[in-house]
Amino acid sequence: NGYEVCQKLKTFEKTKEIPIIFISSYNQEVDKIKAFEVGGKDYITKPFQIREVLARVENQLSTYRLQMELKERNSKLEQEIIERQRTEEQIRFLLLTNQAISATSDIHSALEVTLNYICSNIRWDFGEAWLLGSDGSKIVHSQACYTNEENLYEFRDYSKKLTFTFYKSLPGRVWQSQDTEWIEDICKTSPDFFQRYDIAIKVGLKSCFAVPILWSNQVLGILVFFKKEVISKNQQLIDLVKAVANHLGVMIQSRKAEYTLKLANQRLHILATLDGLTQVANRRHFDEYLDQEWQSMKQQSLPFSLIICDVDYFKLYNDSYGHQAGDDCLKKIAKTIYEMVDLPGSLVARYGGEEFAIILPNTDAKNAFIIAETIRLEVQNLKIIHAKSEINEYVTISLGISSMIPQENQSPTKLISLADQALYQAKNKQRNCTVSR
Repeated sequence: NGYEVCQKLKTFEKTKEIPIIFISSYNQEVDKIKAFEVGGKDYITKPFQIREVLARVENQLSTYRLQMELKERNSKLEQEIIERQRTEEQIRFLLLTNQAISATSDIHSALEVTLNYICSNIRWDFGEAWLLGSDGSKIVHSQACYTNEENLYEFRDYSKKLTFTFYKSLPGRVWQSQDTEWIEDICKTSPDFFQRYDIAIKVGLKSCFAVPILWSNQVLGILVFFKKEVISKNQQLIDLVKAVANHLGVMIQSRKAEYTLKLANQRLHILATLDGLTQVANRRHFDEYLDQEWQSMKQQSLPFSLIICDVDYFKLYNDSYGHQAGDDCLKKIAKTIYEMVDLPGSLVARYGGEEFAIILPNTDAKNAFIIAETIRLEVQNLKIIHAKSEINEYVTISLGISSMIPQENQSPTKLISLADQALYQAKNKQRNCTVSR
């Protein structure tokens, strides 16, 4: 079966990394959990929409490509670390630092860990990190820094207020060049060359160097380190910090990719559950939610109500005013219904065509009737002109209500059937009314 096939694929070296999506008519929670336990990446229940399947496949392929790229880059980075380090102590330092970075939960924590590890191991007095601003026009302070002396807090607080544009001062020049820069003695520079010249001299900082955090030839941030001694350029030290910065670049891009993927999944969920026209729940989501709440109300022996409403003489409205006007009418009605139903656990859905359904858990017939009448009156109060209506000058709706306490020998289809019957009576009675069963 599918579970066994998935397990087999996950045991072979050539196929274990391939994302597997289950498509099944089984929609129970236990089936889905089992699919994920054996290595599945996603689970789609039948019947399915081809666009949703394609979106999910593309989503998995994008994630797979990114993972492979990150894996390849990490592999290259690890090789670079081994090749560049000249002593066992430096190799150990890099490995410990990278592990600490990988264990962090966000970018700023990773930067703070990096600065602490580097400064404490290379014995420099102050370290700071700068990140590319959200609009990409400037470098801003990341709030992450390291200092071993209290008098350097003044330098830190001063720096936090600054931003650097392309090529401006040390961070800006490193951003522009995408390469490291070493200043042997700040005293021999000027405020034009090093913007924080005065405050650096005041607190006793002498040497500094900056290293870019890169990803695919793009600068993501800058690491800057200061020491209260004049130190000649040390290429071995630069290479050591560059190796860490490379790993930081992978981590930062990975976090951004994770956030992008999260947003994509949220958008995909919206597409899968909302009606494209009215922006209320679609029929598929309605069916799933109805079954879910039915089981919940059955376990708790609580009343469960369903309202199904239909726009009166909607075909005549469409024929008279056109499909665009018909779409606008449905949007306004859906928005009104949604605004009128604010009970916990309730759901407004487009049931089909000009029909809408409202799921009302823990709501008895009396309160469901009040809600239905409120909706009916509010829709009428929209005063959408309907010259072809036989009962009113404005667009109106008819509503059918069913209410019951779910029992073991019943199913949600009973609730739908009763609501349909009530709606049928309302349509045959006089329309623009509510009937409860």
